[in-house]
Amino acid sequence: MTFNEVAVVAEAFGRSLVLEPFLATAVLGANAVLLGGSEEQKQAILPGVAEGQTFLALAALEPGLRYAVEAPQTQVSGADGSFTLTGEKNNVLGGDVADHFVVTATQNGELGLYLVAADAEGLSRVAQRQADGLGSANLKLDGVAAQRLDAADANAVLSEVLDLGNAAIMAEAVGALEASLTMTAEYLKTREQFGAPIGANQALQHRAADLYAELEYARSMALYSRLAVTSEVPGAEKDRHRDVIAAKIIVDRAARNISQESIQMHGGIGMTMEYPIGHYAKRLTVMTRTFDDADSLTAELAELGGLIEPQAADLR
Repeated sequence: MTFNEVAVVAEAFGRSLVLEPFLATAVLGANAVLLGGSEEQKQAILPGVAEGQTFLALAALEPGLRYAVEAPQTQVSGADGSFTLTGEKNNVLGGDVADHFVVTATQNGELGLYLVAADAEGLSRVAQRQADGLGSANLKLDGVAAQRLDAADANAVLSEVLDLGNAAIMAEAVGALEASLTMTAEYLKTREQFGAPIGANQALQHRAADLYAELEYARSMALYSRLAVTSEVPGAEKDRHRDVIAAKIIVDRAARNISQESIQMHGGIGMTMEYPIGHYAKRLTVMTRTFDDADSLTAELAELGGLIEPQAADLR
């Protein structure tokens, strides 16, 4: 499956509010193994993923580190192919059902990616549900046996995997935003007050039109990020991360505004658990904060552009 096909599936998932570990397995976990693993590791893991028999999860976030995935506190011991991991991971997307984890850890200050079986001795997993209902887990690793993925540059692999993840998140967000706005427009047409649809009020028409324009802007940025992560132009990889985070800033802000405005224009019914518009808002809120948010990305973009000193805005 190419990434363009992945994005089409992700957008359909967002539109239908499908809560499955697709992002965790097919995008994050599978690409970590594909980009960082040896041929032997790929053959051991990826066929099961393709058949739908194996679930993966990327364990990169840690307690107290917010979005600083590039400097994990999980430590590695051992050498010559025999490694053990000790540390904690939280909010592991898809971790509740994962058969294998791709874990970020450091040894002598060097970042590495390690493959850990979910049933490995010393690994404890606490499954949980996020605010949107999607499954995740917190992990504790105490001398857990692990295989190191053979990537020469784990930082580069992790960066590309997260960029692919964010591009997929943006595609899913566009699907959810489209569904939210369609539902809101239909409500404005059918909900009546004082003998007329509330959509007859020009003020609500203008607000809906503004949201539609914002949706199309977000869609364009999601497509732009898709181009960035699939570009085969020589040297394009150096601009990939910048382009992806610039696009996600726009999509994150659109997700917040459109989801909140959709609830507002529904009135009281939009706040009920039984009505779906609030569930789209929860999904959009969680997905746009999976590995970063608009504030942390804005600070990172400013660093990349030389507008502020590195870590001057400690939002990650």
